[in-house]
Amino acid sequence: MKRDAQPDGRRYYRDQQTESLVEFKSGQLGHIGNECYSGRVKAQLQTREHDDTGSRTAASGPFIKQFSYSDGLSLNLAPVSFSQDTFEAGRTPYEDDAQYRGLREKHQATHAFRYDVRDRAIYDIAMVIDAAPLGAPISLRTQEHLALLGKAVNHALLEWLTPRRTILRRARPLQALGSRKAALLSAAIRDQGLEAKSGLDVLVRHSFDLRVLGAPHHASEPYLALVLDVSTSNELDISLDELLKEQFDPRGCYICTRADSGEANVLARLETLGRILGLKNGKLQLNDFTGEEFVNPSAVILEPRQENLEALIRHFYPRNAPKILQGLRKRRAPYATANAKLAEIRKVHGGVAGYLETLRIAGMSVEIGALLQRSSTLFPPLVSTERPGFLFGPQGRETGAYPDHGIKQHGPYKYMQHERNEPIVAVICESRFRGRIDQLARTLRDGADENAWQEAMRGRSKVPDNPFRGGLIGKLRLSRVQFEFEEVTEPTPEAYRQAIQRLLARLPETPDLALVQVRADFKQLRNERNPYFAAKAAFMTVGVPVQSVQAETADMQLANLAYMTNNLALAAYAKLGGSPFVISTRMPATHELVVGLGYTEVSEGRFGPKSRFVGITTVFQGDGRYLVWGQTREVEFENYADALLASLKTTIDSVRKDNNWQPRDRVRLVFHVYKPLKHIEIHAIKRLVAELLKGEHEVEFAFLDISRFHDFALFDPSQEGVTYYADRRQLLKGVGVPLRGICIQLDQRSALLQLTGSKEVKTAEQGLPRPLRLTLHPDSDFSDLTYLARQVYHFSYLSWRSYFPALEPVSITYSRLIANALGNLRSVPGWNSTSLTVGHLRSRMWFL
Repeated sequence: MKRDAQPDGRRYYRDQQTESLVEFKSGQLGHIGNECYSGRVKAQLQTREHDDTGSRTAASGPFIKQFSYSDGLSLNLAPVSFSQDTFEAGRTPYEDDAQYRGLREKHQATHAFRYDVRDRAIYDIAMVIDAAPLGAPISLRTQEHLALLGKAVNHALLEWLTPRRTILRRARPLQALGSRKAALLSAAIRDQGLEAKSGLDVLVRHSFDLRVLGAPHHASEPYLALVLDVSTSNELDISLDELLKEQFDPRGCYICTRADSGEANVLARLETLGRILGLKNGKLQLNDFTGEEFVNPSAVILEPRQENLEALIRHFYPRNAPKILQGLRKRRAPYATANAKLAEIRKVHGGVAGYLETLRIAGMSVEIGALLQRSSTLFPPLVSTERPGFLFGPQGRETGAYPDHGIKQHGPYKYMQHERNEPIVAVICESRFRGRIDQLARTLRDGADENAWQEAMRGRSKVPDNPFRGGLIGKLRLSRVQFEFEEVTEPTPEAYRQAIQRLLARLPETPDLALVQVRADFKQLRNERNPYFAAKAAFMTVGVPVQSVQAETADMQLANLAYMTNNLALAAYAKLGGSPFVISTRMPATHELVVGLGYTEVSEGRFGPKSRFVGITTVFQGDGRYLVWGQTREVEFENYADALLASLKTTIDSVRKDNNWQPRDRVRLVFHVYKPLKHIEIHAIKRLVAELLKGEHEVEFAFLDISRFHDFALFDPSQEGVTYYADRRQLLKGVGVPLRGICIQLDQRSALLQLTGSKEVKTAEQGLPRPLRLTLHPDSDFSDLTYLARQVYHFSYLSWRSYFPALEPVSITYSRLIANALGNLRSVPGWNSTSLTVGHLRSRMWFL
């Protein structure tokens, strides 16, 4: 880390990723990668933290110092304990779902229930003084039935909250609205001296969930945890009948209805009906709908989305709307930004703890501990992570810590072996944009002009280096780039197809890459009417990968254009078949394949026919280096298991031959999936692999579910944030957000990995980013979660879409991109994805 003294007396360090200067704030003690670490930190890791000291350096890469951890690192959960080792309950043999559902519905006011799969029985706990267990009386060990006790605590919380709050959800998680006295939008309106509109508001939402977490340390036992969260909820409880009388135009908005829950203070879930096309004969006509095409306006409300909320604010308060919205953002901040959110969670925790102290469940008193901090004995172990090293250069032997800097200095990985060093690049653009796209193409080829860059940076105290000096030729070491332009006169699919046909007919050989100019508003078009998808299908059918270029970006200021074209060139180089950089790792004794599954859902509107597609990506390790090996075509969700097996067969056959696997070599298959695999799918995979390898290799499996949809949150109040500029103002973002790379192991089969740290947060208003939750399937016979978590972290640096680290591993990102791209192409006339499995694109990164 280099520090520079400035005339204003402040100190800065040079960000090695962007080559820009960032202010060095007091309390900052270290720098790793492109992240700045600040605040109160410990110099050494605690002995209970997972730490493989042998992994401090990559075998072929540079030494990268590991950061220390703040004692303020916190989780949004608190342990729940009970006063006795045993308690009384009832046990009923399980018959079927109807029996279980009937018991709950009949006795939900007086008993808590749980089905226990271990002995196929329904257990119940009496929750009122005069009630007895319903099933056969049985004495249970508290430690062995924490999940049942969690159901009882949830039941007690629901009974406590129902008379006081509006209940949104009864369990998993229990959700309730905060007091109307603290309504946020009403307060923002009153601040302007105006009267709040009944039914239009933003309320605080509290969330409570009970989870059994496994033993966090070797000598400890599982425990029951109360997971707490606070957020906000929009309320648009004004009938469309009333809005129409107020002259509000609802066309294009989605509407919904809410049934009567039949319980006081409990809201039924909203049901979205469709999008409003217009008004006909006193009824709303819908054009993307489920159920009836025409609905009564008095029976429906607007969907409580943010855009609808803001539209109503602008309608009812046209002169004061900007100030009201600004005030609302300020009032919402405590429920979104890290430190303020943690403070609100602590308030809720205090209230819940006070109530639970008065509670007795099955004759036991209940106690809730403090929110877990790193100094707590129950705080999960920390898994040390390190930024991986990278390989570059003509022989692939040059090392570096940062992809952008490494390519500048050494050139891409094994660029001397790149087969397309003099590519022909087709350019399809509208005539009206020809001049600007021509300039953009030149920038892509030759880089951002250094003199123009210096002029654009004039006035800055410290001028950052030109990020795209040299372009595809100078930076990425291509020998020559030949552009072939073909213009279109109108932005239609047919015009783009005809232009492509003309270009292909006049060229003596097929282009290596195509740049297709699009517009921002193309995204609003249906797939079959979108010129971009028409062009993509036409080029890819003949084996040409496509890179879109938005016309609006051609008008960017040079400072922004240089960074944009820098990433554009990276993706283009990969689509040309090059490997910009690879990760350097210590080579294990085991051959390893990592298979990623990602999915996307394609539909016409919300209620049109839906198709879910799954993409499959294979990443393999050869000679200690991780490389993307191949991809399959998209498959419909119902057929993805068969496609996965077919992909595995092809991959294993090819990699086994290419890497010269010897009999008795160990093989490890790691699956990164977007959803937990079913037992039947896992057994099918194991059977196929056993058949393929015919007993010649010892095989182990790891099935890892990677998700950002969960209730856990990490906080680090010691993080002072990163300075950034917006609207010529200096602001601070990422305050209280944990560092990128923080990883904690919740239990033996799950971990949290923070991939969006203070620096990766976009703005001060973004809120607290959730970590990834990694869950290892119990059918996995490779169970080293520390190794797997570090591997996921490393894979987040492997994306060739951008020089910056990604927010998820490339195994998931690439799979989802494949599924999304090909799912969209399915509706394009004449498209056939066979060209991707048997043609030139089979091993190309066409989806970036």
